[in-house]
Amino acid sequence: MKNVDLKDMEKFKGVIVPMITPFTKELDIDQEATRRIVDNLVKNDCAVFILGTTGEALSVSHQKKYDLAKAAVRSANGRKIVYAGISGNCFDESVENAKRFQEMGVDAVVAHLPAFYPLSGDHMLHYFEALADAVPLPLILYNMPATTHHSLSIEIIDQLSHHDNIIGLKDSERGEERLDKSLEKWKDREDFVFHLGWAAKSSYGVRNGLDGIVPSTGNLVPGLYSELFSAAKRNDFSKAEELQEITNEISSYYQAGNLLSEAIPRLKGMMKTFGLCTNKVEFPMIQISDELQEKIDTEVLQKYSKYNTSK
Repeated sequence: MKNVDLKDMEKFKGVIVPMITPFTKELDIDQEATRRIVDNLVKNDCAVFILGTTGEALSVSHQKKYDLAKAAVRSANGRKIVYAGISGNCFDESVENAKRFQEMGVDAVVAHLPAFYPLSGDHMLHYFEALADAVPLPLILYNMPATTHHSLSIEIIDQLSHHDNIIGLKDSERGEERLDKSLEKWKDREDFVFHLGWAAKSSYGVRNGLDGIVPSTGNLVPGLYSELFSAAKRNDFSKAEELQEITNEISSYYQAGNLLSEAIPRLKGMMKTFGLCTNKVEFPMIQISDELQEKIDTEVLQKYSKYNTSK
């Protein structure tokens, strides 16, 4: 029996945006920008996921994490779910962060594997079982081979899916065969939600039983993803595919040809153009140049300003 009532599982479905971490010029948490971004997500029917990969989580100090969590929960004000990442290489710190986030009003926590030692399947299984036992909030598994250099197999995930405190998966591993197998295995589970971080497959996934999409470009255009999800759910596949093409184009603007550590600063540059936040980033990322920001300002306003719902 899950620790979460099955009647409450519906709130963990839909569009979940992996929020960037907004910084002031001094690299403190920008409280006002947090309010603007969260409000823009919520009014577009998107849940908030702080301190994930897009949120530079492993580069952000514990105090800044707590400052961001407080600001995000306060801004969401119970209108939508707030998820917080607790990923790290120190088990005790992940558990402590989960406890602190619970005190602040976070609804669920998300964790990927530690990314230091090589891990066997047994290591992965025991790590998440122990973490799920120790944290006081529902746990979402996060499979992110691009940064952890580990892949959670479907078999291990399925074993973990029956743990009382593990309620879902965010899978950011690409592969059509893996996606189809995952959908077939979990699309009818009432006690386990399947979220996809492969945003280009959002329409396909939702119309084939996916519970949630987790698009980083949702930071910029949350309304498009909310429309896409809704269209796919009501079987308006032509509209969903149209929106998929638009969001893919916007994503390609900052992702194509760039490392993840280059794409996130460019996404922040686009968000600065929309008046949402600064383009500041934590090391090891590098802030984009003034010249690139000017180029982004010109091109983004020309191409995508009509999708700006933050005005």
